[in-house]
Amino acid sequence: MILFKYSLPLIAFVSTAAGATVYPTTPAPVSLTSAAYTQNFNTLAATGATGTALPTGWQVSENGSNANTNYGIDDGGSNTGNVYSYGTDGSTDRALGSLGSGSNAPLYYGAFFQNALGATINSLSIDYTGEQWRGGTATDQLVFQYSLNATSIDSVAATWINVASLAFTSPNASTAGALNGNAVANRTALTGTLSGLTILNGSTFAIRWTDMDNSGSDDGLAVDDLRVAASTIAAVPEPATWAMLVLGFGLVGATTRHRRRSLRRVFA
Repeated sequence: MILFKYSLPLIAFVSTAAGATVYPTTPAPVSLTSAAYTQNFNTLAATGATGTALPTGWQVSENGSNANTNYGIDDGGSNTGNVYSYGTDGSTDRALGSLGSGSNAPLYYGAFFQNALGATINSLSIDYTGEQWRGGTATDQLVFQYSLNATSIDSVAATWINVASLAFTSPNASTAGALNGNAVANRTALTGTLSGLTILNGSTFAIRWTDMDNSGSDDGLAVDDLRVAASTIAAVPEPATWAMLVLGFGLVGATTRHRRRSLRRVFA
């Protein structure tokens, strides 16, 4: 299994949903190398009313009349629809989440990655913790999807594939109002494997979470402690490489035979 980290190659994004606000418009994708990619979202804004800074490779899309290009900073006290940097008041321990509303839903957030491993990715292992920061009047869910051809986090022209094992359903359906998403009762550890992939070296893919507007008051749900690991297919040597290998083995064999003949002459 190969793990990865991020760097800063560029990619252009187009074909977003009509009427959506997307930020940043051209994020640099995470470049997959040989180290672990983990994301704890602790670089999100923790003070003030709103923030705009996102981790490298990440993008947010809001829709509706209240769509904007910043996220709120909240501890679960707000019932206003928005994308949020969730955490206890003033704490730098953050999670990226949302609360759906008819005035700005659906909400999308996720990341773009570029395969720089030098081999084809055939599976991805994804783990994260879902956190509930606010309770509403009905069970809510963040839907997890991935795409091999998306050009924006809300791309309508892309093929997005649902992964049920990575969908986060609110664990607390009994408490209305603010919750502590760091409390054990309000957290769920999720894991899943995306298999049967063919992501060539240099190609990109995306993962995202979608928050729809449910009936009644929505929950505030968030993503934290993300980990992504890639498994690859061993590269097949080019014909020229095979030729060099065969030639090398031939030279080794010839040298060995010559040494044996020389030894026989010495001891004869």
